[in-house]
This record gives sequence, C-alpha cells and structure tokens, in this order.
Amino acid sequence: MDDLNALRTALNGADPAKDTAPTPQARQWARTNAILRLKENTPMVRPLWRRIPVLAAGAVTAALAVGATAMLLPGGDPLGVPAAYAAPPEPIEVVGGEPTDGTGRLLALADTAEGRGDAEGEGEVGFVSSTGTTLYRLTANAGEDDPEETHGYGFIPFEWNEWQDLEGNMRRDEHPQPPLETGGREADHEWFLEQQTDIHEEELDPTLVWPDELPTDTAGMTDLLSDFGADPVDDSLANLVNSAENLYDSRPLSGAEEAAVQRMIAESGGVEYLGTATDPLDREGDLFRVRVEDEVSVAEHRYLYDPQDGSLLYRDTTLLEEDSSQTQAEEFGLAYPLLSEQVSYLWSGWVQEVGQRP
Repeated sequence: MDDLNALRTALNGADPAKDTAPTPQARQWARTNAILRLKENTPMVRPLWRRIPVLAAGAVTAALAVGATAMLLPGGDPLGVPAAYAAPPEPIEVVGGEPTDGTGRLLALADTAEGRGDAEGEGEVGFVSSTGTTLYRLTANAGEDDPEETHGYGFIPFEWNEWQDLEGNMRRDEHPQPPLETGGREADHEWFLEQQTDIHEEELDPTLVWPDELPTDTAGMTDLLSDFGADPVDDSLANLVNSAENLYDSRPLSGAEEAAVQRMIAESGGVEYLGTATDPLDREGDLFRVRVEDEVSVAEHRYLYDPQDGSLLYRDTTLLEEDSSQTQAEEFGLAYPLLSEQVSYLWSGWVQEVGQRP
C-alpha cells in the first residue's frame, strides 16, 4: 500500500479529496527523493518530482519534512512514528585531519573510475539495490477547531530495490527494517511496517526517464542533470546534486558515466576531502563533502567512493540550517546539524526484466 492510499484507508471514507489524485511522477519522486519542509499554508518551491501532494483532509493536517508521511496509529490516535523508531543511526567513522580542497583528489578518482568499464549484468533493465536510514518528521492533529499538535519523528531503516527499463517502466520495493531500539507498543510497530512496506510500479513521465546512453563528458552530464524533470533548466548546485543522487538511486553507471558525475561535482566548486571513512557495511573509502544551499535549507552532502575502482559506496545528507518559515528541527526535539539520510549501495547493474534480481 502506498502513502496516499494508506492515509485514505486510515480516514475510513472521510477524506474529502478521495476522488482526486496527484500525478504518478509527483507521488513517486516526492516519496523517494524529497527533502521536504512544509508548514500548513506554506507554498512549495521544489522541482516537480520532489513535491509531495497535500490532501485537504478534515481528520489530519500534516506538516511533512524529509519524506515524512501523515499517519494515524491503530485506534485513530494521531502520532508520529512509533517510539521504537526514534534512535538516530550511528555516524560513519572518519579518519583524517582538517578538511582539504578535494578538487584534485576527486578528479584523480574520476580517472580511476573511467577505466572501470561497463556496468555489471546483461539486459535493458537497470537495477539498483541499497539500504539505509531516512529521517521522518511529522506534525499532526485530530481535526479539532483548535487542536493540540502532536510532533513525531524517527530514523527509519529501509531496504530499497529499484528497477527501471529504458522506456520508463519502473518498480520500487521499499521494506522498512526492525526498530533501531526497543520500546513502544508492538501493535504500533507491526502496523507501521505494514503501512510503509510498498511495492510501487508505474510508467514514468518521459521527462523523468534517463536516456539510453548517458553522456561521458562533464559538460554533457551537467546539461543532462540540469534538465532532468519537467521544470525549466536549472544548473544550480542544489539541483545538480539532487539529480545526480536520483541518477545513482535508479541507474547502473559505467565507469565513464560515473567519472562524468564525479568531474561535475569536482568542478562545481567547494568540494572538500575529509579523509578515509567506513560506511555502515564496514566498507572503507575516500569521503568527500559538498555544501549545498537552496531556497529553504543549507545541507552537507557527503560521498564515499571506493579508491580501487571509483564506485560510489555510500552517501548521506546532513541539514545545517532551515528557513525560519519552515518546520524547525527543535519542534521535534532535534537539533542541527541533523542527519536526514544515509544510503549504502549494495549492487547495481543490468537485468533482463523488471523485478528480476542478479
């Protein structure tokens, strides 16, 4: 069951928007990639594929942040996520001194990646398997005239598998994992796992389908990433980084294609080398950092690359600041800097059909 249908099921027929639906691409990309900070009556300024639809539902008013989902636990109690999911993940271990300019080192790594060759597997369906943790933040009320807001948050571990063929047929399997700490009511945990487990299939809008052949030069990759989606061309660093992460999440890359992404990041300015680090799967690599600022936030994006072949092992995002008009971390008992996402890449390559595993 997806987020929209889960919410409408919880409303038990009381949803005044039950006969309307957002576009499929808006629902999918908002769910999987958005770092969203909404307050009631606050307009969005995100690219189309990063906007979450807001339902005009009398029973729940939700302010969503970092992919959050409006939900009611069993019995209709408005809450965030179960208490057992409130534990933050362990930060990855970093070994090194002060950050240094990472431009030259990342360009050298791109040269290594370029010699790696084609992505693994055979077929015309790209498959990416990953695991990680996503921060969910939610504000809900019971629909009263002057309700008391309930704030909830949790760092939810997931396993993700995504398939996408060259025509845009896509399937994404999302599987929440057991709690990071014990506590809360067992029934709430079971309910949450059931609601958040999702197998989603759709045919993507043509603007969200990667071309059969990706560019292998820096300028071509920059043009591709800046023009991804239905919105006008946007070559800002924030948009380029978001599009690059979408590419990593949904498409296996050859060595030359990955090198083009790395050179784009290196030449964007401001990339830093932090040292060596170990990801949650105990894989060691070279860790780079880039600071990204957009209309509503300042964030730090970090990338851990295998020094042997230049492949991306891991990435994370840490929120440093958010616009004062947006929902603030302090309202949830959190503080900045705020780790909002961790992703470890398990395997990517080509398979014969959607749903097939290597």
